Amino acid sequence: MNKTRLTAYTALSITSVIWGVGAVLIKYSLNYTSPFTFLFYRFAIVGIIFLPIFIYQAKKTKLQFKDLPFLILLGFMASTLNLTLLFYGMKLTSAIEATFIGALSPILIIIGGAVFLKEEVTNLEKIGAVLAFTGSIFIIIQPILANGRLDITNLEGNIMVFLATIIWGAYSLMARKRESTKKSTPLMLTSFTFLVGFLTIIPFFLIEKLQTAEPLFWVDPHAVPGIIYMALLGSCIGFFCYNLGFSLIEASEATIFSYLTPIFAFPLAVLWLGEKIDQWFVFGAVLIFIGVFLTEYKGKVGAGSSRPIHARSSRPRRGDS
Repeated sequence: MNKTRLTAYTALSITSVIWGVGAVLIKYSLNYTSPFTFLFYRFAIVGIIFLPIFIYQAKKTKLQFKDLPFLILLGFMASTLNLTLLFYGMKLTSAIEATFIGALSPILIIIGGAVFLKEEVTNLEKIGAVLAFTGSIFIIIQPILANGRLDITNLEGNIMVFLATIIWGAYSLMARKRESTKKSTPLMLTSFTFLVGFLTIIPFFLIEKLQTAEPLFWVDPHAVPGIIYMALLGSCIGFFCYNLGFSLIEASEATIFSYLTPIFAFPLAVLWLGEKIDQWFVFGAVLIFIGVFLTEYKGKVGAGSSRPIHARSSRPRRGDS
């Protein structure tokens, strides 16, 4: 294994562990604070850290003014829009369900690439995508199937997480074909995304605080560890490793690491949060894993490491949690 590939594997493995643990910490923290408050402080911490890095990287890459509108749109989609839906969804559903639904993102990107970008999709990929998508539907509607009764709270949460996954897929497809993103470094894209996130979350944070009796900058101490973890590890390290890994190897190979996140989240959610699963969830998860195997099997056999460099993509999956 060459040094570049080893670096990518290590970076993406680190991201999977950080985001898997982070999903459980987010779920715990949201019992004590709101998504907007969580995101405001998370982005504030990250913004302070990344502002000088962004200024340096922008000068180094010669970022042009004409590139800003599109990059701002991408930053808003990847941060505020995506994470607001994800966090509100996680507040209503379980961390286990949220991570499994989020793992559908690469499959959605394959489907979107075929429909909107006219990318070639093999029959094996089509079968895998259908199976994985069907499995995710079972997990999304699991609150309806469980015990023959409707748990509207979990259902709403699952739908929000699914919408967040769609947003991330759209962001990835939009970023894939634009020259303004191809010439940006992973570090600059990481810093710019979270700076946009901080600036765009402020209005929502202020409106929420005005509607409550809480002091403007008060946050429950129980939520502080989760905020700090997601700011320093989930954002600074996790998001950077994610962009770095996807910039070094083929997207078809790199997406495999995206499916590790639920594996790291599952035991912690069961042992710490006391979350449980039923037969419908297991059935949906099995379909997802079979679909993922078929899809990625094509990527390894049909292309593998021999895929040309221009086929690489630097951002095919969700930035997390």
